[in-house]
Amino acid sequence: MAFRQAKSDSHREQKTWNEWIEKNRAALVAMGLPPEVMVDASCWSDFLENGHLHWHPSSGFDFHQLTHHQLVLLRDFLEKDALKDRAPTLLRWLRTRNLGQS
Repeated sequence: MAFRQAKSDSHREQKTWNEWIEKNRAALVAMGLPPEVMVDASCWSDFLENGHLHWHPSSGFDFHQLTHHQLVLLRDFLEKDALKDRAPTLLRWLRTRNLGQS
């Protein structure tokens, strides 16, 4: 009798990330985000918590380099995408700024 091990959580998480990034990549690029923040879920989380890649290799991109319009787009995107019970640090920062509407 053969035993087949269930797929790991990391496989499921990678699949979830791949689906999410394929759905959202064009919007993220359009708002001026570089590919380095979209390499994987870990890079994306790093960016959301720090506004730049703090724990991953980086070109030096920081969200402060975005234009006002791009910041509004990013805020609006994160508002729709954020977990209801915990907003990432970057979204909390963007909420405190008077950015206006997109």
